[in-house]
This record gives sequence, C-alpha cells and structure tokens, in this order.
Amino acid sequence: MNSNGSRQAKPNKWGGIRKKQYICPNCNKTQVTSLEKFIKRFSNYTRSICEKALEYESISYLPYQKKSELIELENGIKLNRQTVYYHESTYSDSFITQKEENLQKILKEMKIEPIGIYHYDEEYLYENGEKIVRLAIIDAVTNLIINDQIMLQKDFDKEFLEIFLKYSLEGLPKKVLITDGYSAYPTIIEKICINHQLCIFHIIKNKRTTSFRKIRKLEKRIETITNTIKDNEEKIEELKKYSKGKQGPPRKNDKKWKRNIKKRKNLNAENKKLRKELKQKRKQLKEQKDIDERISNIFNVNSQKEANRRFNTIHNQINEFDEDTQKFLKNLNKKFDRTTTHFRDPQIPRTNNKLEGYFKITLPKNLKRAYRTKEGLKRWIRLQKIRWTKRNVISHQPQKNSENQIKNQKIEETS
Repeated sequence: MNSNGSRQAKPNKWGGIRKKQYICPNCNKTQVTSLEKFIKRFSNYTRSICEKALEYESISYLPYQKKSELIELENGIKLNRQTVYYHESTYSDSFITQKEENLQKILKEMKIEPIGIYHYDEEYLYENGEKIVRLAIIDAVTNLIINDQIMLQKDFDKEFLEIFLKYSLEGLPKKVLITDGYSAYPTIIEKICINHQLCIFHIIKNKRTTSFRKIRKLEKRIETITNTIKDNEEKIEELKKYSKGKQGPPRKNDKKWKRNIKKRKNLNAENKKLRKELKQKRKQLKEQKDIDERISNIFNVNSQKEANRRFNTIHNQINEFDEDTQKFLKNLNKKFDRTTTHFRDPQIPRTNNKLEGYFKITLPKNLKRAYRTKEGLKRWIRLQKIRWTKRNVISHQPQKNSENQIKNQKIEETS
C-alpha cells in the first residue's frame, strides 16, 4: 500500500482530525486508517461519549435530558436526549458485558468465592404497570451476588422457585440458606440439601403485625377515655361555680340548682365507670406489650440452650394468652429448630437484612415504577450489580486500601 493523502474526520463533530489514506499499486483500491477502536462506523460520536450516559446511570438514575446536559457540561458536546437514548440502547450490552467480565477477572485474581451461607428473597415491582418478581441470592459473608433475575409474577410458582434455587447453587458450597417464613421453602430447601435459617426479623414482624392492631385499638380507647374524663371534670367544675356559697339542700323553686346537682352526680358516676374501664384497658395494653417483648427476648440470647429454655417457658403458659398469640406460638413450635441454626456458626446471620439492603440500594422504592420496558429495568439492575460488587465485595475484603484502589482503577481502565 502506498500513501495517498488523507481524509478529514469529525468525531464528536469537531474538525482538525485527518485520517491517512493508502492506495494499492496493483488494483488501485484505496483504504483509510480505521478508527473502529474509538468510534463506531457511521457514528458521529466516539465510544467514550456514547457510553457516558451509561456511566452516569451506573451511579444514579437520571432522565435522558439531564444526562444530555451533563455530557454538554463535562465535554462541551450537545446531544439530543433521543440520541442519548439511542446510544444507551446500542452500547449498553457490550459496555455492561465488558464491565462484568473485568469484575469476574478481578474476583478470580483476589480469590473471592462464595462461603456457602446465602440470603434468598423476592422483591415485587412494576414494569409499565405489570407486576414483576425479582429473585435474588447473595452470599452472606463475601456479599457476592449469586443470582439476580426478574420475571412476570404470573409465571412464578413453587416449581420455578425450586428450579431457580437448584440452578443458582449448583456446584457451590452449601451450608445454610436464610429466608423468610414462606410455607413452600422447607420442602424445597430439603430437596436441595442445605440447612435452613428462618429470618428472625420476619418472625417477630409477623407477630407484631397482628398485635399492633390490638395495641393501637387499646391506645385509642385509652386516649378517648382519658379525654372524656377530663371533659367531665371540667363540666363538674363549671357546675360547682353555680352552687358556690350556697348551703343546705336546694330550694324547691330553684330548678337550675337541682339540675346541676343531678348532672354532677351523673358525671361523677360516668367518670367512675370510665376510670374502671381505663384501668382494665391499661392492664390489657401492658400484657400485650409484655408478651411481644417476651417473644422478642427468646432470640436475644447467646446460646441455643437459652433460646430453647425461654421458648419452652413461654410455650408452657400458652393457655394464658389470647387466641392470636396461641396460634403464633403453635406455628413457631413447628419451625423453632429452623430459627436457631445461627447458633451453630457465628458467620450465619439471624436475619435477611443484608438482602433487604441490597434490594433497597440497587432498586430504591421510588424507581420500582419508573421503568417502562424490561430491557431498561434489566440494564439498570446489571449496572447496579456491578456497583454493588465494586463497593461491597471487592472493597470489603481484608486487604490494604491502596490495593483496593488499584483493583478499582483496573476496572475503569480495562473498560
């Protein structure tokens, strides 16, 4: 190939760049220096500019108009929001795949692997008004994301849940799976041969959800009684003002005095009944709060032996409690052994709080209805998984901060 001048190129619509042109001495065909590594064919913008919106989205959710304004502010290039949307749709798969591959390499180099203790839960969200289920498993110790998948709620059932758990944990160490109290879990978990830890937070929450209604009802009644007694006492004081200074029985012709005395008697009698009821309601409220506190204290111990002792003590008194508490204790008795698995290993958490936090960080409540297509929702989740891995897996390893910074810098450079 012989040199044959140059051609002008305008990446990002800037001038001043020329591409070298060559010609074949045999067939006279020309060829121009390729910039495919930096700019896609027939595109006006470099790959770095096209991927800017995805970089912004990997940190926080932003409308396309704001992404366009940030690109103009940072790079001096004005893009239409429709162009930003097109770039995201075109480059997202290759951009995210490259990031994921680089993360996997770093995780392999750092020898970060699942320990065998996992959190599992579902999250319900909406895509263009249609209800969707998000299923996720993460490692409880290393924070690694084992699997994170979305599907239509109408396609989600026990059979699919069993397939999902088997597929996700295939070939991985299996020690304990932490879940909430859904009735289908024990059978499925037994099939995949892994120990089960029930989330204690969900157990206590279920109990307090039923007792909260009773407590709130009692508190409202106590408040009403207290206010009524106070109002009655004020009325009695007003009535006393009329008869102030008067002695002896009321005169025959003083009907108002007679009515006042009768009203005062009635109000005093009503207050007496109300005070009796108030005492009774306060006693019921104290009993309800005490039983909730006793149930919570079953798990606030340091040994399985102590937890068993506390539970047996309260279970032996089951007939002394209300119907809802009796029902709760009977159900808890059937699965109590699955609530104490965490005593066997200090690495096993008592609750599913870490996975709840993962859901809230990667898909906050205000974004659950923001996405109109599955593609956009999947893209957001994939980007947030990358961010979670960098912040909560790689950075949380017991290594020097400088080494972590080098690893994070590698991710950016190789991207």
